[in-house]
Amino acid sequence: MTSAALVEWNPPATAKALLVCLPHAGSGAFQFRPWQELLGPDIALLAVQLPGRESRWREEPLTGMAEVLDELAPALAARIGLPYFVFGHSMGALVGYELARALGREHGRWPRGFVASACRAPDDQGEPSRTPLLTDQQLVDELVAEGAVPAALAANSRLASAVARPLRGDSAICDSYAPPGEDTLLPCPVGAWRGRDDAGVTDEHIRRWRAWSTGADTVRTFPGDHFYHHADPRNVTAELRAFVLGLLPPHG
Repeated sequence: MTSAALVEWNPPATAKALLVCLPHAGSGAFQFRPWQELLGPDIALLAVQLPGRESRWREEPLTGMAEVLDELAPALAARIGLPYFVFGHSMGALVGYELARALGREHGRWPRGFVASACRAPDDQGEPSRTPLLTDQQLVDELVAEGAVPAALAANSRLASAVARPLRGDSAICDSYAPPGEDTLLPCPVGAWRGRDDAGVTDEHIRRWRAWSTGADTVRTFPGDHFYHHADPRNVTAELRAFVLGLLPPHG
C-alpha cells in the first residue's frame, strides 16, 4: 500500500528498524531528507507529509486530530515491516504520540521507542494559539522571527499565503486537541528532548512526558532554540541512532 502521506528516500535494504518522523506545525516531510544518510545503514526513515504543504500543497489541510489519525494510522500500519520508532518535533510530537497509540490499540503495532522533541506533554499544551487572529503576513513575519522560514518568504504575499495555509490547519489541530485518558499509555521508553534556549518548552515541561508511558524516560537538552534539530542535524541524528539501536535486540 502506498500513501502520499508517507515519504522515504532510498531506505537501506540492511535496515533493522524504521524511524517515523513527524514535522512541526506548518512544515513538511522534506526537512528530514538529509537524515536518511546521517542515520546510516541500520535505520530506514519514513517521514509524514500532511495535506496542504510541499508535495501535497494542492490539498486542503486537515483541522482535527481524528482526521489526521484516520489518514495516517492505516497507511502506516500497512507499511510497518520492521520494529518501528517515532520522532516528532513540536506539533509533530503530539501527532506522533496519538499515532503511536492508534497503531497500538487498533492495529496491535506498538513502537519500540518514542521521542518527543520540543513539545509539552499532552496535558500541558498551554493556551490556544493566536493564529486565527493574525493575517497571513503577520503569521509569516512571526515564523521569520522564530527562524522557522526564510526571510524572503515575508516579501512575497503569495508565498506568505501558501505558508500560512497549512499552519492554520495545524493550529486548529492543536487548539482543538484534548489529551487522552491514562488508560492506554505507551508501553515503551520515551525520550523528551528540547533546545536549551527554547523558552516555550522548558526542562520542567518535557519532564512531564514521563507520565505518558509505562517505559523508561530520558530527558535530553541540546544547544539551540526551538529548532535545534535544524541547527545541528548530525548531533541529533547521532542521538537518534543511539536511541533506536539501543532498544533493539543485540542481534537485530
